[in-house]
Amino acid sequence: MLYHLLKYFFLFVVNVFFRRIHVEHADRVAKTGPLILASNHPNTMMDPLLVALLSGRNPHFLGKSTLFKMRIAKWFFRSVHVLPVYRKQDAEKEMGKNAQIFEKCFESLEAGNALVIMPEGISELDGTLHEIKTGTARIGLGTEIRNAFELGVQIIPAGINYSSPTEFFSDVHCRFGRPIDLREYKDLYEKDEYEAVYQVTNQIRGALEKLTTTVDSSETAEVLDNLRSIYHLELAVDQGLQEELKTHEFSVTRGMADAINWFHVHHPNSFILLEKQMNRYLSKIEGLELRDDLLSTARGQKTFVRRVLGLIGVILGFPVYLWGVVNNFIPFRLPSYLVRYLDTSAEYLSTIKMLSGFVVFGIFYTAQGFLVWWLSGSGVWTTLYLISILPAGRFALYYHDTMQRYRQHLRIFTLFIRRKTLMYEIIQERMALIKALDEAKDQYMGRIEEESGPGVKDDHRA
Repeated sequence: MLYHLLKYFFLFVVNVFFRRIHVEHADRVAKTGPLILASNHPNTMMDPLLVALLSGRNPHFLGKSTLFKMRIAKWFFRSVHVLPVYRKQDAEKEMGKNAQIFEKCFESLEAGNALVIMPEGISELDGTLHEIKTGTARIGLGTEIRNAFELGVQIIPAGINYSSPTEFFSDVHCRFGRPIDLREYKDLYEKDEYEAVYQVTNQIRGALEKLTTTVDSSETAEVLDNLRSIYHLELAVDQGLQEELKTHEFSVTRGMADAINWFHVHHPNSFILLEKQMNRYLSKIEGLELRDDLLSTARGQKTFVRRVLGLIGVILGFPVYLWGVVNNFIPFRLPSYLVRYLDTSAEYLSTIKMLSGFVVFGIFYTAQGFLVWWLSGSGVWTTLYLISILPAGRFALYYHDTMQRYRQHLRIFTLFIRRKTLMYEIIQERMALIKALDEAKDQYMGRIEEESGPGVKDDHRA
């Protein structure tokens, strides 16, 4: 009962917390039957929560044993079907208990359940995919060997990608990979158990590399962030994807990550020069409080009609913006102050913001509702008020972002008037940087054609 109540509660909460949730290939997740959902793990409890909600199943989970230390926490996590895993870094003396946990996993899969596992075993927000532990493969293959490889256990890799993993009103992209059918490993497992586990683990890693926008090392993660901010739109236009950029955003970013990994290994000197060139340019525009995307010529010009319609929208939307700010500003800001006070690691920020935000907004909305009811004496007006404040708050965020863009346009125009020479230097520097990136892209694409043959493109399917 508690499990299903929390499922629908969190489904509502994550749809409020994130601006956009994009899911690909959810049809690859079977609606019934035993399966393991194996996901990357950059964002602590947010990752398994999203995988569970977006899979269409009611899965069980594996979680680190430290979550079960408090009595109430132990009761809660057991109520929502979380099994403790005893890791060496947390409970080395209790690792023997993992045999019992494996047994419970076998029984869960034999009962036709889905199981969510984070095979990296750790959660770090450093832009990389960490070592894939063998536990996922061992659980899946162990269940099959108990059932003569007739149960049909599948492993579904799942890639979670965040546009801004610690921020409210950001985007998240979930891609489910092709099922790994463990029955195909029957002969190999009977010959060499360790080789079978090794191959399945490698297949999980290969799939997750294609399903996520990770890079090979944390040193290059910042380079990917910078490249996205400068070159994302230009690359999309070059590939003819600008009209459906949101649809193809993952593929564009994954291609950038592959190129970064390749250049970092094969052309380290060129990689360092490009990195310095990007850092120098970004440092200049940040010093002037400018956004790179508004300096890009790839975005194109708005027509006069679109500008007029945009201005009308700004004018008509201002009262709604004010309504949203007045009713949401304090509860919106409090979770941010809380995470600053707690000074927690980045991996926990979004989870703390989401859960504390629900509590804070719930308290404020309840108090505001009582106040409106007391002042108006009308249940109808109170209901209409409560229905309006959450959509108005989300609109206020959108309106604020729109006004920030208008402010940037005005600042660019002002700088061109007052500091024309400096702005021309920045534009020239940006053009030189784009030219260097174009040359690097052509070099990388040439390498792909050499290795794959003409006309073959890497579509990052998994």
